[in-house]
Order: sequence, then C-alpha cells, then structure tokens
Amino acid sequence: MLSQTILDKILAKYGKETIYSADCSPLANEIGISETTVKRMFGLVGKDSPERNRTPHNSTMDIVAKWLGYNSYKELLQEIGEGDFSSEFTSMQTIEATKLKEGTQIQFQYEPSRVVVMTYLGDGEFLINESKNSKLLKGDRIHLTHLVLNQELIVNEVVRDGRSMGGYRGAKNGGLTSLEIII
Repeated sequence: MLSQTILDKILAKYGKETIYSADCSPLANEIGISETTVKRMFGLVGKDSPERNRTPHNSTMDIVAKWLGYNSYKELLQEIGEGDFSSEFTSMQTIEATKLKEGTQIQFQYEPSRVVVMTYLGDGEFLINESKNSKLLKGDRIHLTHLVLNQELIVNEVVRDGRSMGGYRGAKNGGLTSLEIII
C-alpha cells in the first residue's frame, strides 16, 4: 500500500472519502492504470496476499503523480516529505537456489508472454526444459542465485551447446510476473 498521504490525495481528486472494490475500475480508467493496481494501492486484495503491501513500480506511480498534477512521482514524494529513493523495506516472494533440492522444477513468466520452465541441477545451475518467447532456449544451462517476483531476472551465466554466452538480464520491464515451484 501507499502512504496515507498519497492515498488521501487520490481520494480527494477522485471526490471520495473512501474507496470500495466497485470504485477501482472507474478510478483505474480515469488515472490510466490497471484495476488490480488500484486494488493493491488501497489494500483491497486478500489480507493474506503478498500483493497487499506491495508498492507499485515507479513508472506506474509516475502516471498516478501526473494524474494528481505533479511532473513525476519523485516530485510528489518530495512535496510530502518522502523523497528518499535510496532504499526501502519491502516483502518479496523469492526462490533461492541454495534452498532447492536437485530436480526441483520452477516456472516463471514475464512480459511480453514469456514462459520458462527449468530444473535445478545443484550448485546454482538450472537446465531450461521449456522456453516460450524467451531468448533462453530449451537445453540452455543457466547459473543464478535467486529469483524474485516483480524483479528483473539476473542470470550469472548462460551455457548453450557447451559454450558460455555470458550473463543474461530478462524481465527488464516490469520484472517476473509469475514465479512458482511446480515440482
């Protein structure tokens, strides 16, 4: 959720004192963001959902800030005295390679329409089993330490046909949209 000050500014501009689930779609359309994002911002997702306390990406908050009459999210935060972007505490859904058993299969997705399924081989190494619309290919072996939902995919090394391709960065625009252990 966002700070109460920002939520109050959104409510004031929208002309409401409180927001309910039924208000989320019209408000989202007015701002130009998704209904799901509005629900997350106001904590209108399940109380046990990890999405409940997630702050939207800065690019989304730039859209909200512009709707509120600011040039950027940074300008909005500076006005309300919350302009420190150097760090933040947040909850993250993470899969750490060191905590996996060999043979564990993981599936992750990211935009646009990319799906990867891989098997953990041990020592931070994974074998790509399936790849849809990704530059990672079936049969690639990759080395990574962890995967984090809504964050960029950082691979230390990709080995293809026995040859190192170097490091790899994926999901640069919006992060991993889905992350799960499937076996």
